[in-house]
Amino acid sequence: MRQRDYAEAFENGYGATRRFLLSRGAPVEDAEEIAQAAWVRGWEFREQLRDPSLVGYWVNSIARNLFRAKFRAPVQAPLETVDPGYTMSLDGLEVRLLLDRCSGRDRDLLVKSLEGYSAEEIAQTEGITSTGIRVRMLRIRQSLRDQLAPAAA
Repeated sequence: MRQRDYAEAFENGYGATRRFLLSRGAPVEDAEEIAQAAWVRGWEFREQLRDPSLVGYWVNSIARNLFRAKFRAPVQAPLETVDPGYTMSLDGLEVRLLLDRCSGRDRDLLVKSLEGYSAEEIAQTEGITSTGIRVRMLRIRQSLRDQLAPAAA
């Protein structure tokens, strides 16, 4: 892909990449930073792009992966910056209680999903198709709903 073509694609696609990240829940500052990084990485690896007409989609997939990686990495704050007057989040406890209701394999799938892994990424590690993962996740969620539903009178 020529420099002029990539520059034109950037002009036309940067805003779309930013909006794509915002729609995924990225804060405005992170969306800006990740969108810029994705377009830079796209430029660096432009020889891998098979169809230049799909550069926007390709860069958005790079942006999605950068966004996931940002929130998958553990946050490490120095102890002196941690506020000791925190309030406990009950959401984490509820998630833990739900995970405890699952079998080991189901729990592993749910944890990976909560960590931001896509069905495709989970499928690679599990050795089944991404459709199989999606169906399995649907069944796990339905089972949890059934367990939590009040018994019919």
